[in-house]
Amino acid sequence: MMIDVLIVDDEKKIREGISNIIDWAKHDICICGTASNGLEALDMVDMLMPGIVITDISMGDMDGLELLEIINQTYPTVKVILISGYREFEYAQKAIALNAFSYLTKPINPKALLEKVIEAKSEIEKKISEIKINDVIRKKLRENILVVKDSFFTTLMEGRLRNKADIESRAEFLDINLSFNQFLVSIMAFEAGGSVKNKNFYDISFYKAAIMSKTEEKIGDMYTCFVFNFGTKIAVLICSDLIEKSLLIDRMEQIKSWVNNNMGLSLSVGIGNVCGSIDKISLSYRTASDAIQYSVVLGKNAVIDSDKIAETTKEKIAMEDFESIMGANDDILTGAIKNGDTHILRDWLDEIFASVKQIVRNDIRQKERVIFLLAFYLTKILFSLEIQGHQYYGNENDLFTVMNTMTGMEDIRRFMKDFFTEAVRELEKSKQSKNSYLVNQALKCIDVYQEHNVTLVSMAERLQIHPSYLSKIFKQETGESFSEHLIKKKMNSAKQLLKTTNKKVYEIAGSIGYKDVAHFTKLFKKTFGVSPTEYRNLV
Repeated sequence: MMIDVLIVDDEKKIREGISNIIDWAKHDICICGTASNGLEALDMVDMLMPGIVITDISMGDMDGLELLEIINQTYPTVKVILISGYREFEYAQKAIALNAFSYLTKPINPKALLEKVIEAKSEIEKKISEIKINDVIRKKLRENILVVKDSFFTTLMEGRLRNKADIESRAEFLDINLSFNQFLVSIMAFEAGGSVKNKNFYDISFYKAAIMSKTEEKIGDMYTCFVFNFGTKIAVLICSDLIEKSLLIDRMEQIKSWVNNNMGLSLSVGIGNVCGSIDKISLSYRTASDAIQYSVVLGKNAVIDSDKIAETTKEKIAMEDFESIMGANDDILTGAIKNGDTHILRDWLDEIFASVKQIVRNDIRQKERVIFLLAFYLTKILFSLEIQGHQYYGNENDLFTVMNTMTGMEDIRRFMKDFFTEAVRELEKSKQSKNSYLVNQALKCIDVYQEHNVTLVSMAERLQIHPSYLSKIFKQETGESFSEHLIKKKMNSAKQLLKTTNKKVYEIAGSIGYKDVAHFTKLFKKTFGVSPTEYRNLV
């Protein structure tokens, strides 16, 4: 079994030396990448998912011990081998406390390093072997695959996955065949009554599973169908080269009767419109969802066809398409604004205004309604992103008034484009302000608690953010890494104590958090060019 190894060291020659001095491939070991510091290593661990990380301890931005601590928190199965140029007991002690797989000192002994990597590889292989032969785990894996499939279908239904190539790629990965000409979504909602009203979660889950099984049986002999969990409801995706709704409605009625007679439950079924492409499945879901909502009017325990409750004029279809696009993209749009992704925003505008132009072309009287919905949608986005909206309104008191005074739809389109640009800018300003606040809080804490064992990880926990994020924004705001700043503050405190007190060097080292005097002395000399004793003699 091949195991991937990531090498982390701020010296290029050491990275290259470790990569080349040993014939790794001979031992089924692959050097998947190298990194020059801890921050870069974290990004590569996220991307490459190596089994083993070999890292130096002494590095800028984020040292090896901090990297080890974050890897332990995020990827506890990764084995970390620490390498240090120092032979101090303090480093070895921390390595043990942080659960390092092994601790080696420089100069690196290739044989010793290879032995430790092979040991780590053996542990990984043993663990994987145990997992493979464990029937319980294999069962869980099958259940997890079902959860992943449910998640895929849910994303597809809700329109959060609209690119045809992406849908096909994910479906192929999950072994789901969607190579058909027509698709239809149906939504089922069941309700316990009478003797089963007070059943617990596990009983309800059983009923749900039974309904799903019966649906697969009754629909599956006519069409390819995928039945999956959809929150508290059940969703069915029906695929075929030709879907006959009348036959499908008849089968749904049979399923409803079976549920009524055998389980004592009521079953409401909403049947959506047929669509001709996988990237339009969310529109079928929207009509199925609308249909099942009519159970409030028509009564529960009914099979409701979307065609029976919707007008089929071109104006109605265009308006439904327009509202579906808007309703299905809340998370996508807010995410795009947060990330400054102008491509997604531009594509959404293109799609929505294609529908808008069709609506207005069919019936000019719909223009004001469309503008109202657009203004309402933009206002919702402002609220969800917690952006103050007055700057978008001009001298008016709401977006609708501003947009309704515009003469052409292209003017409104340009206004919305500028709206998104400004929203991205506002969020970036807010993010920068938040970053400044977080870094200022970290600086204050360092001033107060520097004599304690302050680390990047402990500070991130105090601020309730991820350590790598704190490291990045700290460097951006201050121009130096968290470790560099902390050491500088501690060394300045030590210098002041050497100057103003008669405390011994080991006492001063201990007072600012260094138990190892030799390590403290090296840091002091590296910072000021002289040892603590030499500095005291100079002053």
